[in-house]
Amino acid sequence: MADDACTKKVKRSYKKWPSARASQAVAKCRKSKGQVKKSAKGASLKRWDKEKWKTASGKPCGAKGAGGSRSYCRPTKKVSSKTPSTRRPAKQAAQKRAGKRASPQRRRK
Repeated sequence: MADDACTKKVKRSYKKWPSARASQAVAKCRKSKGQVKKSAKGASLKRWDKEKWKTASGKPCGAKGAGGSRSYCRPTKKVSSKTPSTRRPAKQAAQKRAGKRASPQRRRK
């Protein structure tokens, strides 16, 4: 696809290309001009933005000093069934696992 005016504008202002944030900026520019392109990729990008991803320490993903390549990012909100498992405190996860183990299982005869 040839670069349109919005793509050129965004490429000048973003250091990393292609990236999710840059793609969002291109979509926002196109929407303001009335050149909307709806697709499955666009829908998943909107879902990704609503999920509010953060590192294990609670800092926004990609933030300076967030732990570098060793830190991993998880979503903080469950938006749809396609959202991966959310970041939750270890205590909650341990309680949930303990609750599952407490239920007795029946054997077949």
